Amino acid sequence: MTERETGLDRPRMSVQNLLSLCGRRAEVKAGMADRAAPGAAAHPGERHSLPRSVAIGALLFALAGLLLQAWRVQVLHASMDQGIFLQVMANGLRGHPFASTLSSQLSTNVIHAGELPALGYRRLGQHFTPILVIWMPLVGLLGRWALPLIQVGVMTAAGLVLFQLARERLPAGPASWITLSFYGANAVLGPTWGNFTDLCQLPLAIFVLLLGLERRSAWLLVPSALAVPLIREDTGVLLVGVGLWLAVRQPRRWPLATALALWGGGWVVLVTNVLMPLFSDDNSRRFMVENFGQYIPGEQQASSLEVLRSALTRPALLLQELVSPPRQTLTYLAAQGLPLMFVPLISLDSWLLMGLPLLGLLLAQGDNNPLSINIRYTLLVVPGLFAGTILWWQRHPQAWRSRRLRRIWALCLALSLLFTLTGNPNRSLSWLIPDSVRPWVYSTPWRQWQHGQRARSLLALIPPDASVAASTQLIPPLAAREVLVRFPDHHAYRDRSGQEKPVDWIAVDLDWLERYGVAFRRDRYFLRRSLEHLQELPRSYGVRRVDDGVVLLQREGEEDPHEEAELQRLLKRLRTIRWLEKDPD
Repeated sequence: MTERETGLDRPRMSVQNLLSLCGRRAEVKAGMADRAAPGAAAHPGERHSLPRSVAIGALLFALAGLLLQAWRVQVLHASMDQGIFLQVMANGLRGHPFASTLSSQLSTNVIHAGELPALGYRRLGQHFTPILVIWMPLVGLLGRWALPLIQVGVMTAAGLVLFQLARERLPAGPASWITLSFYGANAVLGPTWGNFTDLCQLPLAIFVLLLGLERRSAWLLVPSALAVPLIREDTGVLLVGVGLWLAVRQPRRWPLATALALWGGGWVVLVTNVLMPLFSDDNSRRFMVENFGQYIPGEQQASSLEVLRSALTRPALLLQELVSPPRQTLTYLAAQGLPLMFVPLISLDSWLLMGLPLLGLLLAQGDNNPLSINIRYTLLVVPGLFAGTILWWQRHPQAWRSRRLRRIWALCLALSLLFTLTGNPNRSLSWLIPDSVRPWVYSTPWRQWQHGQRARSLLALIPPDASVAASTQLIPPLAAREVLVRFPDHHAYRDRSGQEKPVDWIAVDLDWLERYGVAFRRDRYFLRRSLEHLQELPRSYGVRRVDDGVVLLQREGEEDPHEEAELQRLLKRLRTIRWLEKDPD
């Protein structure tokens, strides 16, 4: 094969070089050319060997993900969600499954009723995620490193299963391009590089399910179909989408389509209306109202069925929410379709498979923007997006013969990677890219590393069984303990008997908040509140250590006049910052 034939520039290793491996070379290795079999796999039902390009893509994806996750952990860029999952699993190993004081801090009892976070609160009232129990032994073995390994590992595996799924219907060339597009998609990279999320398990489970349907394998189909709704309370909706697609495209399999839809949809109804209320009122009083409150005006509490019934009586509002805000909606759809050359946006199969979860995102609202391409919710849409693309290419095999079209696809994938990198998703690339340009906010890698190490040396002074209140960035390193709450929101909790207790230690990273508070309102808000609460703490808390802007206090500990004076100098300097009072909340 000559350079002229591939249309690529060999001297440079570029996206097109990588993609060319799956364009023709992979087909030669598979023993088939596009002209000979334009729309079918070589050996349906069998495991297909990986082309070198896919293996390289998977390896690069895994290495980049693990390195960036390790960096985030070490320089304190992981945050509260990471701590919640670690505490949930660590408490499960102690015999208190799904218990979390961090989750309790986000409960309706704390937010709406003004109670203290409670020891023994179970997160299942907020998110029903029983499948997490399978990862608890790994957390016990690897500690805080287990979560990055799980997230990157299952997302890498999802891409490999996607390739096998694509090869059931496509030659190696387009199957490889689709897989590499998965590894280069903003909707995949963003969440993978961020805090741990239970939804990272979803693409793998759905791809295995669809592979089981293709191969008519009960060994693949049944376990994955059982697992999908157990990932989270709303993931059963994806099974309804798979059932709908199966009924439309393969009507003879309507009994299986019906079973999948009933299992997925029925589980969502059962969990949100019966099982979750057994643990707390968070789903009805918090999440339904916060995410879908526009459909139940004036209501302080509603079940998922009540929200659905009320929304259906407001068709005009539903249509408005579907496209509002229009620019953000179009940007989100474009970002999802870009690495696949926008094929999913014209594929009926993609819309059938991803339509229901996408509809939920378009109709929802909340503090965490459901239409952000970099956060966990986008993983609800990803499986249907890519599976539908496979089916479109099977129905349009002649399009694959166009060299120009493949070049356009390569350009789209390159743009997706470029937008992902320059977007610095979840601050995972802050060592390379400024967090803000106006005003300028950038910390050099060695500055971040040095600060992380000095902060960890202070946290090492805290006994592993002590109760702690910590600022957001210090939560993940401390999360394997039973009692941990976020400061400055709280520095006390309720024990299992209901008694209020102050925490033993308080750890606050004022340097981190100062660095980012100049540009980000949320960090500025937490810095302002932290300064206020540190000044108002009872005298029983003595300063144990101050280092690089990280403050460590101990209740009933020995007072150190030198460290106390250092803290007062730090607080005095921070109070003089001019931008601190901007954008008051």
